[in-house]
Amino acid sequence: MKYLKQLSTYTLLGFIGAGVNFFLMPYLSHFLETWEYGVLSMVNSLVTILIPLIGLSVAGYINVEYYKIKDKREFASVFSTVQLIPVFPFLFFLFITFIFANPIAAFLEIPLRQSYWIPLSSILAVLTIYYETLIGLNIIQQKPGPYSFFVLLKLVVEVILTVYFVAYLHYGWEGRLLSWVISNLLLFVLAFIYFKKAGLLTGHIKKEYRLAALSFGLPLILHVVSKFVINQSDRIFITRMVSIDEAGIYNIGYQVGAVIALFVGAVVSFLQPYLFERLAGLSRRMEVQIVRVSYIIILGLLAILLFLTFAAPLFFKHLINVKYQEGIRYVFWVGLGYFFWGVYVVFAGYIYFFKKTKILGFLAIVNVVLNIALNYLLISKFGAIGAAYATCISFFVVMLIIMKFSTKFVQLPWFNFNLIFSKKND
Repeated sequence: MKYLKQLSTYTLLGFIGAGVNFFLMPYLSHFLETWEYGVLSMVNSLVTILIPLIGLSVAGYINVEYYKIKDKREFASVFSTVQLIPVFPFLFFLFITFIFANPIAAFLEIPLRQSYWIPLSSILAVLTIYYETLIGLNIIQQKPGPYSFFVLLKLVVEVILTVYFVAYLHYGWEGRLLSWVISNLLLFVLAFIYFKKAGLLTGHIKKEYRLAALSFGLPLILHVVSKFVINQSDRIFITRMVSIDEAGIYNIGYQVGAVIALFVGAVVSFLQPYLFERLAGLSRRMEVQIVRVSYIIILGLLAILLFLTFAAPLFFKHLINVKYQEGIRYVFWVGLGYFFWGVYVVFAGYIYFFKKTKILGFLAIVNVVLNIALNYLLISKFGAIGAAYATCISFFVVMLIIMKFSTKFVQLPWFNFNLIFSKKND
């Protein structure tokens, strides 16, 4: 079926593009010390938290309005208005991270002589925002050609530069970050050219669209920050409560378990525009298609979890340096947590479409409070493995809540299996 072909295409390429850290992990484990991997995870955590604070989570507004605004000039006005929103937050956080570079570096246990990576993290964050806007636009416009080109170009450039800086110039953990900066800067330039040629950059900036985008995005900041708390703050807790070396080992195990998250990210790139297009003109046939694809995604994520569980010992034995072998104990629990997150993402699409993003803000508060409490309590009791337990429990709780909320907005035939698997609805 056509939509399954699209799903497989965007999922595969999205996984490849988002999984650059995973693909480089076995190679880098032979060049970087455990503390260096810990530092990398801290910088990545900072970039991750800065992305929603700078971008204000307004990019999703473009995806929703694409299927509602038919006039190309009007959509260009929406697009251009949204692209300007991150500029002032970026300048603010660039100033803050520059002024407080040393205190932030000390807290994250990043060497003070390399504290310049703190303000550089703000630059990395804003470049990432515009790269994600670029590939997101390719998806909603159903242009797999440009999507494939940009994703693969970034991957190739980043991998080549990483190998060059780390293995040949011996820049250590900074070499990995330097390759990240250069590849994102290249894609930022290409994104600007692409947007310009597509006629999406215009001087018709409208206050009404800026306010609407902010109304859509601001509640999502809590939502995205809560995701950070789940998948990044555990490193901070381990660094502070155990050691920076253990944070590096944990980071390796976490990346293997979080392979499911790469598939979730790739799938959502396909699922949201697919879902929004069908909800905009909902019929019984489209209801069945939505449910069918949702089941395929959930079962696919479950299959990946099972594969990871059984393949992890072989992966660590043959590909990962011996000093990181203890990381295997984190894989299953992190993977199970991200399976729950994948189910959460499937149901969150309805909240986005009906612009009830305040619900996601509420869930974010629940998520943050629960995860911080669990991280502290479980790490204190069980050591670093407690962070993996906290990830799993937190994702499970928010998954149950989002399923309850989403079914209130649209009733779909989730358990009508005769209808779901009828060929008439292909």
